[in-house]
Amino acid sequence: MFFWKKFSKEKRAFTLFLCLSLLSALIMTVDYHGRGIFGVLKGLGFLILKPVNQTVQNTSHFFSNYFQIFKETEGIQQQNTQLQLENRELSRENAILKEKLASYEQIDKMIRFKEYYNYEMLSAQVIGREPSNWFHSVIIDLGSKDGVEVDMGVATHKGLVGKIIEVEQHTSEALLLIDQGCSIGALVQRTREVGVIKGGTENVYSYLDYIEHDADVQINDIVVTSGMGSSVPKGIIIGRVVAIRKEKHELFQKILIKPEVDFSKLEEVFVVKQSGIKSNG
Repeated sequence: MFFWKKFSKEKRAFTLFLCLSLLSALIMTVDYHGRGIFGVLKGLGFLILKPVNQTVQNTSHFFSNYFQIFKETEGIQQQNTQLQLENRELSRENAILKEKLASYEQIDKMIRFKEYYNYEMLSAQVIGREPSNWFHSVIIDLGSKDGVEVDMGVATHKGLVGKIIEVEQHTSEALLLIDQGCSIGALVQRTREVGVIKGGTENVYSYLDYIEHDADVQINDIVVTSGMGSSVPKGIIIGRVVAIRKEKHELFQKILIKPEVDFSKLEEVFVVKQSGIKSNG
């Protein structure tokens, strides 16, 4: 204060003016675009921390997107699992419905076959095949208690299957047409030529024997049961002629028959008990 008092009034005023000018210049220099010292410091801080903030934001966005994708993926997996379960259930239901439809169609065909003939027929299920004769005989779920007897015919809606050769109380064995030991009276439907149907050797075909050399038989002729020589009634379709061989030195033609029945797919059959056929008129 003593030093200050040594100046004259004019010098003190000049010095004060100079100090205020310097202070104003300093304020103007620091007050960049009106932000003030704190604004400058804030801007400087932002400038320095901008890369760090950007990295933090990017990392935050990355993890946010990652967890969002993870959450969405987990939801999709859950939906996929649910859809797979629903698909399996629908497939199971579809299989059941297909099986029911196939059974209904089979039953309908069997009913129409049964209605066509005046035979007493017993509906039976194929429950097995004879192990020692796998392709040539089947076991059905009817036996003597149901009225089944040896030599009765067995058929499906497509035609003759074979005949009963053994009967137990609750089951029976049916010999198929393709077995060499099977022989059933037959005739050519078109010309009424009578012969005997016998099993072949290819497990697919049968033979029509005892048809005279000069008899009129043609390819695609239908062969049916004749009702002669066994308990198998007349008129049940057996199959069609697919080949004919005539040898000059032989008395009978060799006629190859393709049965109508697919013996590898037997499920439901009829045991035919009585003969007689309805009139189509």
